[in-house]
Amino acid sequence: MRIKYISLAALLFLSIGVVAQHNEEVTIEGTYRPKVNKVDKILLQPETPQQKFEMPVAEVNVKEIEHRFSYQLEALSPQLYSGKNAQMPMPAKNFLMAGLGSRISPVFLYKHNSNLSKTLGLGVGIKHYSSWLDIKDYAPSSFMNNAFEIGLTSSKYKNVQLEGNVYYKNDMYHYYGVHLSEHPLTGQEIEKLCPRLTYNTIGAHFGVVPTSTRVGEANHKFDLDYRYTFNNTNESEHYAGLGYGFAYNQNWWGNKSHPQRIGMDLGFQYGGLVMNEGASMNHRLLLNTNPFFEMKDEFYRLHFGFRFDFGINGEDKHLCFRPDLSGSLFVLNKKLEFYAGLNGGLKMLTFSQIIEENPFMGHWTSLLFQNVKLGFDGGVRTNIMEVVDLHLGVRYRRVENDPLYIPCDYNIDHSTSPSLFNTFMMVYDETQTVSVMVDTRVKLRNSLTADLGFVYNNCTAMVAEYAWYRPTTEGKLKLTYDANENLAFNTTFLYQGGRYAMVRNDGPFGIKYPPRYDVVKLKDVFDLGLGADYRFNDQLSVFAKLDNVLNQKYQLFYDYPVTGIQFFAGLKLTF
Repeated sequence: MRIKYISLAALLFLSIGVVAQHNEEVTIEGTYRPKVNKVDKILLQPETPQQKFEMPVAEVNVKEIEHRFSYQLEALSPQLYSGKNAQMPMPAKNFLMAGLGSRISPVFLYKHNSNLSKTLGLGVGIKHYSSWLDIKDYAPSSFMNNAFEIGLTSSKYKNVQLEGNVYYKNDMYHYYGVHLSEHPLTGQEIEKLCPRLTYNTIGAHFGVVPTSTRVGEANHKFDLDYRYTFNNTNESEHYAGLGYGFAYNQNWWGNKSHPQRIGMDLGFQYGGLVMNEGASMNHRLLLNTNPFFEMKDEFYRLHFGFRFDFGINGEDKHLCFRPDLSGSLFVLNKKLEFYAGLNGGLKMLTFSQIIEENPFMGHWTSLLFQNVKLGFDGGVRTNIMEVVDLHLGVRYRRVENDPLYIPCDYNIDHSTSPSLFNTFMMVYDETQTVSVMVDTRVKLRNSLTADLGFVYNNCTAMVAEYAWYRPTTEGKLKLTYDANENLAFNTTFLYQGGRYAMVRNDGPFGIKYPPRYDVVKLKDVFDLGLGADYRFNDQLSVFAKLDNVLNQKYQLFYDYPVTGIQFFAGLKLTF
């Protein structure tokens, strides 16, 4: 049946807050975001892509820190975790996960994927997580995360696929980050200096993705993004991004099965930030052009290009040219890949990006363009007997206007420095980072999978004594074991070390002037989680999870301790 009209309806749901206690680290990670047949990985297929169900992540991970690991290496031929209990025997339209934590922490995750017709697909995702806890000697704290998204894709049109989605996110944080035994605060002082911080984001995306790369045929891609982010202290930002790409494939020489490719990517971004309770505005515009030429054969792949960026930030103008070069060499029947590349350019820092990393901002400065003066990536990927994926990499980044977090300055009567209590502000520095990374995945007999990642970062700042809160070492180990057809176990160990923070030493209200600061090395992160899944049938299973088994009270940001040991349990339903 031919479809004449495609309608996209956004359902905004009301999230009711609960009085809870929590730390900034605890979130539930799951694939609430619907994946409506993304085609960016199947561009080489000339046929019209068919809608397919992508299996949701069927595990509970209550540590946001896992997403803050910076290496994120890509294996040469990624393998799925083993997990007979994590794989569905047949496609399904709906996946539901619901559970409860020992600190009255409800978990809810729902995902829907379906085909409305042969050419039209629908995706829906909903997530909720909140928590109650009591951190001894600290003022009580609370949090809640909600997210909703609905999207459509259409492959009706020749050689392209249309995709669009709208989404809404709501995050509430009520952190004091203060020992009440050391700094007693009255109820009125808590309400004034430690209010609840609520962040909301409403956004939409529309894209046109080519599905054909035939020789002698031009293809086009198009992206349009918009989001509005605001909080309850009158900081807000409008962000808009527009992208267009053109590419043309032709056999100018060589093997006809490996044509050359020439093209250009164009981009435009706008960010309008209202900060300090509406007292100031920060408007930014960024234009970029990226022409390129690509060629490949059985044993190599080369990409030649350059990037031209032009940014406007108020009255300041920025212009830069950066290389865009990369290449790979394949040997041993493509089981071994050596790669290297040079890159750089301007990046627009946004309000939503900053609060995602650090939601405890009390004073805002203008958001600048992060300028990667020089970036280098090199390494080797290999797949050994389809059992081991190994990735060794080296990265170098020299970055201008790199944001670092330091404590806000306070005034006792808040007449000249209206900041929230024990919160952060950003300073910009020039940093130089050298990273050595290892990422490996081992799969044995379809019953045991080990995923290990480690990175060493040598990050130095030109002005600051340390690159505040940047870890020197990071590691992650995950083991998944299938005991039988119904029962599976998983273990996750996270580590971060070598993090430093700037800390005030003259009291919470800055009575001494000028303020005095100390350098504190934060406690290393040792976080162990244990989990289990039991599947009754193809539709119903239950899960259990012990988080932070060692009951470690480490801090990602100074004076904001994470939750101790916590138990989660619930069910997963596929229908």
